[in-house]
Amino acid sequence: MIQIGKINLDCDFECRTIREEDDDLDIYVDVNYRCLDIDLGDNNFFNSRIQFPFVRSVLLRINKNMETITVHLMRDIDLFSAFANFELDLTNQVLCIKNEYEKVIMSKIIIDK
Repeated sequence: MIQIGKINLDCDFECRTIREEDDDLDIYVDVNYRCLDIDLGDNNFFNSRIQFPFVRSVLLRINKNMETITVHLMRDIDLFSAFANFELDLTNQVLCIKNEYEKVIMSKIIIDK
């Protein structure tokens, strides 16, 4: 697990910082065109997960002073190829990006205090 400012990240893939200005940084996670499943946990809006097929990479936009991040799902290596994005509140949680065979599972786990 790595800590970036107030964000905790547990990732099976190589994470590269591709931009850093003041307290803002972009982390590039290459998932190599795998299917990405977002585990929603106990969310009552969806039943279990959201799935995005054929994702090239995940771009994490982080401000070191905040506990929220923006996640961009990329279709190609071009930074303008995002086809979906959303914000996550990671207060007292760890963002997990795990390789499970030929798919990627993104989930959050609560940090025990």
